[in-house]
Amino acid sequence: MKREIVHQSVKRLTTVVFLFCLAFSCTDLDVPVYDKVSNFWTTPKQIEQGAAQAYVKLRSYATTGFGGVANVYNMHEASTDEIIVPVRGIDWVDISIWEHLWKHTWTPTSLCVQDGWQFIFNGVDAINLIIESLENLPPDNSYDAGPLLAEMQTLRAFYYYQALDLFGNVPIVEKRNVTAAEVFTRPRQEVFTYVEDQLEQNLPALSQDVNGVTYGRATQWFAYALLAKLYLNAAVYTGTPRWVDCISACDAILNSGKYVLEDDFFKNFTINNEDSRENIFAIPFDFNAGMGLFMMQLFTLHYNSGATFGLQVGGANGLCSTAEYLSIFSDNDLRKKMFLVGQQYVDQIEDVDHLQYDNLGNLLIFDPVITSFHVQPPKIETAGARCAKWEFNKVGWNMNNDFAVYRLADIVLMKAEAQFMNGDKAGALATINKKYNSVSIRSRAGLPDFSQAELTLDGILAERARELAWEGHRRNDMIRLGHFTDPRIPEKAQSQDFRKLFPIPQAERDKNKYLEQNPGY
Repeated sequence: MKREIVHQSVKRLTTVVFLFCLAFSCTDLDVPVYDKVSNFWTTPKQIEQGAAQAYVKLRSYATTGFGGVANVYNMHEASTDEIIVPVRGIDWVDISIWEHLWKHTWTPTSLCVQDGWQFIFNGVDAINLIIESLENLPPDNSYDAGPLLAEMQTLRAFYYYQALDLFGNVPIVEKRNVTAAEVFTRPRQEVFTYVEDQLEQNLPALSQDVNGVTYGRATQWFAYALLAKLYLNAAVYTGTPRWVDCISACDAILNSGKYVLEDDFFKNFTINNEDSRENIFAIPFDFNAGMGLFMMQLFTLHYNSGATFGLQVGGANGLCSTAEYLSIFSDNDLRKKMFLVGQQYVDQIEDVDHLQYDNLGNLLIFDPVITSFHVQPPKIETAGARCAKWEFNKVGWNMNNDFAVYRLADIVLMKAEAQFMNGDKAGALATINKKYNSVSIRSRAGLPDFSQAELTLDGILAERARELAWEGHRRNDMIRLGHFTDPRIPEKAQSQDFRKLFPIPQAERDKNKYLEQNPGY
């Protein structure tokens, strides 16, 4: 099984390597190097084992609540109309993190900003250690370090893509022993070029295989997906569109025959979704094997939802979606089933004897209408649609579903958008309606083909919202297609354009005078 192979790879990671990597950050410039620990990185086998740490750190990308209270995922989602975490009495106050994200009122001292920065540059630092260790190996004709070096540099490009997208103007650090003067702000255009060059240079050395050994690792197809995302947003990042390049990167994946659309949309989100033939790059999770904390069901379900679905543990009653967001979906769209709304029942038995109640004695009715960020009675516990996109785990409080960062449906939609923006509306319509396997994106949702009338920028944004809900793409999409700063219900006013970038954390600037703040902050 793929998961067994991934488990074996991760289990090779020793405790000493884990502790060593956690000890450093690229912003901690004066941390001493301890020879006893650093001697671990002296043989190809040791380095290959330690390289697992670069992937272990990725799990913080998809967690909610731990590994960073408001991390990169939440920066991408809770700053948009897709996810809201309202205050429920005394619950979810969290020093206003969620309110800052929803209302676009974050500052350079906000925890969400600091956590996102630390996730990115701790990941970069861990990869730099591996790359330096590979480059410092003594000559050995029996070992080719090229493939692993390419893999690590490609993964580092992913971290830098996050920095490019969220913060824009950031330092580029390729080694660990650096002075503060070497960690200085680079213009967004320069960071874009760096990510592009790293991907293009390393892509030929990456594996083309799609199997249990390459699952969850940086392959050529991961690199092409990242290039497609980079080029789709090039006009935002650099002022120069790269539509043709985006189409070419998408075609490399679509024409490879390596991936297909699953007949069942929800197969991509099952407990055993490592078997999905659609997921291009996924972050593996398996709590029982010590593989991270993916707690989507915990953070979206109500405290009493365990009784609804036969779960050992209920939820924390946090992340949800509003009625305005749900209005993007038609009632006959099968994808709308990812949201829980209405009366909840014990064991999902819909009769009067199984009516479920909240902790305040009210009927447990999930109502997506939210008119105030600080929810008022009697809906304190029940406001908001809850997400059931990922299959719930019955046992324990954590999930074993893998988190797909890129999947084929996203590639199809990116290509169609790039064709549309490049003036090829007929080609865009053909792409979005094409069957990749026996289904198209719309047909497996139970909907008719995308129409010419729907093929507008707002129509493309809406289809991405329906297909990719809660998958970490919404902020990026809304900025590119012109709606990120819009007012929305509840209580978000029109925000300024500078909010399209997050500020450089004040704590980092306090340590390093060479980091310049983004405009507006």
